[in-house]
Amino acid sequence: MTNAPRDRLGERATNNRRTFLQTIGLAATSAGLMGTAAAQSNSDADSNSNASESATDPDDFVSLTHGVAAGDVTDTTAVVWTRTADDATIHVAYSPDESFDRVGYDRTNVDAETDYAGHVRLEKLAPGTRYRYHVWATATDLRYRPVGGRRGNGRAENESESDEGRGPRSDSEPAGRGNGKPSDEIVPDAVESGTFVTAPAPDDEASVTFAWSGDTWGYGDDPVEPPFPGLRTIAEREPDFFLYHGDTIYADARTPAGKITENTPIDDALEIYRAKYKEMRDPPAEIAERTYLQELLKSTSVYTVWDDHEVINNFAGPIEPLMPEGRRAFREYWPLDRDETADPGESNRFYDSFRWGKHVELFVIDTRQYRDPNVGLGSKTLLGADQLEWLKESLADSDATWKLLASPAPLGYPSDSWATEADRTGYEAELLEIVNHVQTAEISNLVVVAGDVHKSVVGAFDPNDDGAFEFFEATAGPLGAPAGAPDDLYPALNPTEFFAKGEYTNFGTVEVDESGETLTIDIYDEEGTEQFSKTIHTSDIDPGTEQRDRVESTFDDDAEGWLISQNGGSNRPTYRASGGNPGGHISDDEDQGGIAWYYQAPFKFLGDREAFYGGQLSFDLRQARTDRQFDAEPVEGGDVLLASGDRKLVYEFRGDQGNPGEEWTSYEVPLTADAIWIDLTSGEPLATEERFRDVLANLEVLRIRGEYRAGDDTSYLDNVVVTK
Repeated sequence: MTNAPRDRLGERATNNRRTFLQTIGLAATSAGLMGTAAAQSNSDADSNSNASESATDPDDFVSLTHGVAAGDVTDTTAVVWTRTADDATIHVAYSPDESFDRVGYDRTNVDAETDYAGHVRLEKLAPGTRYRYHVWATATDLRYRPVGGRRGNGRAENESESDEGRGPRSDSEPAGRGNGKPSDEIVPDAVESGTFVTAPAPDDEASVTFAWSGDTWGYGDDPVEPPFPGLRTIAEREPDFFLYHGDTIYADARTPAGKITENTPIDDALEIYRAKYKEMRDPPAEIAERTYLQELLKSTSVYTVWDDHEVINNFAGPIEPLMPEGRRAFREYWPLDRDETADPGESNRFYDSFRWGKHVELFVIDTRQYRDPNVGLGSKTLLGADQLEWLKESLADSDATWKLLASPAPLGYPSDSWATEADRTGYEAELLEIVNHVQTAEISNLVVVAGDVHKSVVGAFDPNDDGAFEFFEATAGPLGAPAGAPDDLYPALNPTEFFAKGEYTNFGTVEVDESGETLTIDIYDEEGTEQFSKTIHTSDIDPGTEQRDRVESTFDDDAEGWLISQNGGSNRPTYRASGGNPGGHISDDEDQGGIAWYYQAPFKFLGDREAFYGGQLSFDLRQARTDRQFDAEPVEGGDVLLASGDRKLVYEFRGDQGNPGEEWTSYEVPLTADAIWIDLTSGEPLATEERFRDVLANLEVLRIRGEYRAGDDTSYLDNVVVTK
């Protein structure tokens, strides 16, 4: 990665219009811009000079209003985006040569239906190659004749005008001479220019470097305003691509473009959403001169992810009435190309994978469009069934050395998504399914890059507690929104934290070396000062599982990821280093007597546990006081709860051991239908062997009752063991 001079990123191209038009083989006619044979003699060029000069007339061009962007790059394709001031034909000329001696060309038409935003797919590109591209717009369609009448560099003069103005794409033929000058030094003012790098071919052992962050233009009633220096700092680093990781606008924050609320009329919402994207690229003068977003988007390609603030805070797509309008604006204003059956920018599928050589595959997911609402306590989905299966299959099928999962929200840091520690909604079941799949399919070298939480955090996770990390995760941001202090990583995933810092704006980078042996994560502040660096080797991640006859928590060193589940929420238990049975143990105090709360097991107890059918769950309990004790209703979870999806099995203690005493009381619970397990979710009152095995085969919840007293109480737990 190299640093570009600061003045290079913002410089305007010089006003040599005729040279530029000759370079790309264009001259003006009364019908607009028309292709000519640019490889003509100097005398021929002089004879056309008047026509070429007439192309400098402002009437020949329609203004580009918000810069350009290239995105969703593959090894052979890219999508170029821009927006015009009126109905127009958008033209794109592109070349792998800085002098523009080899030119490809394509175009598309735009009108008010897409707010004058357009997408042009460039095809048949060379892998691992830096391209320069120039974009301009005219009020009339363009007839383009390649040099010598050859097909392959845009539309020939006699070619059909179908396909909404789109023509064949290629850069394989020379279409003009640039006189040895870099093309960005000869473009007219009406032309916007940019650059991007295509991905290396899937079998190419190439290094890859990218940057990521998100969360720009404020939050709440006191928005953080531009220019967002981090965007320019990223551009100066010239990464292979930028992952714009969610909350690219704050539709529900008050800015000059307006504010989306739950009461915003649907008929008004689309224009507010569109205005938000426009002000992110070109803010009102009273706010700032620029945001630096246009500079960044000109300097490299982008993969854009949406999160909640592209619509409204914490929205769930299937029930959010404003979601279609927010989705439409997101699709219009970003260079998206994630559905091979649709033209760029026309599909609502926002998840896909992108291969970058032999060593990197980037998996971009959508955690908003298909998510279940944040209500109830059942098992819910963030991804939806189709996307979840796609993700599992794609991860398992990938032969890339490193799998980079771009999740808008982190898997291992509490938020409103995967790990909802403060407000348990059931998304953890889907998280567990993914984690189990990583283990059972032995998906190697998985690294999650995330945003959303407005902190920079780097950690690794060993959910099955076998001494090897199943995946690493790095979270970065915000670029502009307020940032708070970091919290602890999600304990149920058995995390190791390497770095955590909040209350500053930041971004992250990932670099995979040419050999593929190492991946380096760096965190920077908005000015580019390094805050943290971590190099991971392929040997640092081992997703394999081992057959185990015993899973246990003795609490001799820490709380081992256990949580307290109560009243629809959860918190972390108190760890006590002594006073257990023996050694350390966990406990909790609760002041809402009469509503049973539970100790909740971490992920190492969960997953496929069918092999433990016929075995035993044992643990030690005691209470600080034993007066006013009560029996928990089975529907609340009884004394022990096992659950898988909507299937719930409950066990209740009987006889003298019905309630724990003030001294340690040991319990042994048979994991078999021969014991009295109540089936809460079938027509049978007691669990059958088939039902029991079914729950154990995909065990998502194991809870042990902690409260036995109607009133303020304190409970203690030690030595939880599951054996075959």
